[in-house]
Amino acid sequence: MIRRVAALLAWPVDARLQNAPLVPVTEPANLGDLIAHYRARLPAFRPAWFDHLDKTDQARVDGLITAVLMLDGWLDAHADVVAGRAMRLPADMLDTMRVTESHWQEKRVDFAFRRFNEHFAGQIRGVLQGAAPLGRPCLAGWRYRLTIARVEQVLRERQVDPSLWFRDSPSRAPVTRIVAGARIAWRVLTSRG
Repeated sequence: MIRRVAALLAWPVDARLQNAPLVPVTEPANLGDLIAHYRARLPAFRPAWFDHLDKTDQARVDGLITAVLMLDGWLDAHADVVAGRAMRLPADMLDTMRVTESHWQEKRVDFAFRRFNEHFAGQIRGVLQGAAPLGRPCLAGWRYRLTIARVEQVLRERQVDPSLWFRDSPSRAPVTRIVAGARIAWRVLTSRG
């Protein structure tokens, strides 16, 4: 869902560039295919200042956007299965960990699903770590830290309660939202993004 991707990114996304569909025609065979699918869509989500960055920082921004897109595909997995669309998750990883469509249809959290949850979250965090140096300049890096902190918060909530992956739009108690907002603000203000 492009709206959610734009909400996770801490810079405006040009609405005219949001027409590229995020859902692949077929499920990606592996993580490499999934990232290749996203690579073609990166320009739609890059910040306006992207061309002024050096090549290393451009690669880091692309990595950060890829992590957001990976998270978005995972958040949409339940809705994609229900709608009969291809999921944006690596088929080989799902197969190896024995996670099937029935997990999403039955909203089943078992050992296999928890193991996939931990593994794929680790993949996303690995991509985020590659982008972390973007957040180092305290003032200039706040947008990157905010994006990283938002993604981390979603991963953290679902690590605690993997059943959240099965909710298309999970409702959160006001206290939970306040705590999450405070945690994100703390990470951004203290340069821990």
